[in-house]
Amino acid sequence: MTSTSCLPEPDPVVGDRSTTVLGTAPAPATTVDPVAGASPDSAHDPGPASDRIEALDLVRLLAIIGMMTAHLLAPLALMPDAGGIQGSLARVAHVLTEGPSSTLFAVIGGCSLVLATRRRLERGDRRGAVASVMVRGACVALIGLLLELLPTAVMVVLVPFGLAMMITAPLLLVPTPLLVPLIAVLAVGGHPLAQSVPGPVEFGTVTLLSLGEPLTVLRGIALTGQYPLITWVLYLLLGMVLMRCLLRARQSGRTWRAAGLAAASGTVAAVIGYVLPLVAGALGATTPGTWYQAAPHTGTLGDMLATGGVAVALIAVAIGLLPPGQHLVGRPARILPSAGAAPLTLYVIHVALTSVALITAVLVSSGDLTSMPWYVAGLGILAVHLTLTVGLGAMLTARGGRGPLEALLARVGRRVVRS
Repeated sequence: MTSTSCLPEPDPVVGDRSTTVLGTAPAPATTVDPVAGASPDSAHDPGPASDRIEALDLVRLLAIIGMMTAHLLAPLALMPDAGGIQGSLARVAHVLTEGPSSTLFAVIGGCSLVLATRRRLERGDRRGAVASVMVRGACVALIGLLLELLPTAVMVVLVPFGLAMMITAPLLLVPTPLLVPLIAVLAVGGHPLAQSVPGPVEFGTVTLLSLGEPLTVLRGIALTGQYPLITWVLYLLLGMVLMRCLLRARQSGRTWRAAGLAAASGTVAAVIGYVLPLVAGALGATTPGTWYQAAPHTGTLGDMLATGGVAVALIAVAIGLLPPGQHLVGRPARILPSAGAAPLTLYVIHVALTSVALITAVLVSSGDLTSMPWYVAGLGILAVHLTLTVGLGAMLTARGGRGPLEALLARVGRRVVRS
């Protein structure tokens, strides 16, 4: 039995075009790979555009906006003089976006791996399916290494994300019943394994400048860094299992039932993850870094239950409200999913702009940067980034294409896999 048993044939779209916001009108003419460009299959065997699960684009956009908020607004929560509405919103953003946003992005990435390779697997092209993900993962990691050269306060996630894609690629051939216990083992054993590794905990991610110390880099990116692979691979696998189950439910006409069950399961897991440290604190156990703590980016069982549960619940609710085969209709309504389908382009623009803002602030202050100007952090610069996000979505909606970086990676992937 292979994983292809969980991948249904594309369902025909039932119903006619609607003039309402929600309907079954076709998606944009180009089917885009939700991970990093167009599906490698779309150039050879494009399925109907209406087969696209547009809800994932909307949730992915939510994850990107959450990361922007974590980078541009949440830091003000750590400033002692942060007050007023902006200070209050910063503290709320710190709680809601630190951790859950990047986790949601990673879990959606796992969902996208299934969608991007399902037609290759249906045709029996197992080697091509794995190779396409490996190539895309390598390209994403390379872009991440280049972004890390920019002076920015953003912890760039692309290197661990790309490497996690490469590690996860062969597991696309593994049946779901074998992936579930693997997820459980990683969830329970990942954090203790990381703590058992001697040496300091690396803050940040791997850069080209740090490659001269391979053992330190390997330890940090695999276990002890800001985004360790032992955690990110788990999140990708969680997304793979979730999407396989939802696709199987769609084949049997039970999408809403499966989405509701997944949403309930994710909610329960999140509640357990967030309640565990409260119960432990009430009992007098408040040791930082223990398995029941849910601090962001720690990789503890509590952290993974909390953030992973939120991600699963959000994805399931979105798919329940906007099932496969249904799409937002009308150009204004299509702007958001179009933006969500260009995550790599949006992310690179966002990181580049934060770097420009930081360089500008340092130059203006003559190197004595003691406060955060509005163009470095705050509601104003967040509004600028959100406006650019909507603008990109509007441009892609108007011309019916994919993001420039997504298109580039699609071309590279097709050529490499074909050769």
